[in-house]
Amino acid sequence: MVKRYIREEGSDEVRRRLLNGICAASRLSVIEIGSAITRRTREGDLTTDQRDRILSTLERDFESFSVVELSQKVVTRSRTLLVRHPLRAGDAIQLASCLELAAQLDFPVSFAAYDERLLRAGEAEGLESVWARS
Repeated sequence: MVKRYIREEGSDEVRRRLLNGICAASRLSVIEIGSAITRRTREGDLTTDQRDRILSTLERDFESFSVVELSQKVVTRSRTLLVRHPLRAGDAIQLASCLELAAQLDFPVSFAAYDERLLRAGEAEGLESVWARS
């Protein structure tokens, strides 16, 4: 979701989907997005004022999202996903969070990512993926 806050390829699609749908995200997303924003500030792509505005917007945005907490169920599911798929830890948590949300809601949930490996893992786990592949 960094594309929501930083203009890059795919940003328009991300913004459109966020406006037109019900959004849910792992609690980890706040940290991952914040990390990407602060890294870009350190690298000189953003000023500290831009960083602070983006982080404030991120905080406001997350108030309107359904947030999947990092529960024991999500952790257990993440470990299982790491065995099944070549995922990084954070990606396993993101995917496990989506799967946990789908199980709680008991109806199809779309999974969004711009990472080919993560999208393939989500599809292998039975999720419908959306958004372009990187």
